[in-house]
Amino acid sequence: MEDLRKWEFRDPMQVVMSRQQAALKRSCEGCAHAKTIETPFIGDTITRCLKGKPYGKKCNRYEVVDE
Repeated sequence: MEDLRKWEFRDPMQVVMSRQQAALKRSCEGCAHAKTIETPFIGDTITRCLKGKPYGKKCNRYEVVDE
C-alpha cells in the first residue's frame, strides 16, 4: 500500500477531484495532433497521434486545438 501525502488527508472529494485534474493535465486530451481512426478489421475506433508519439501521455509536441 502506498503512503498518503499530506494533501491527501483533507476532504476525500477534493482529493479525488485533484487527482482527476492532474490526470487531465498529463493526458493528450484536446491535442491538435490527435486523430480518431476507425480500424478496418474490428470496426472499433482508436485515437492515434499524428506526430508518431504514443497516445495517452502528453508530450512536448502538444498543441491546443483551435476552434
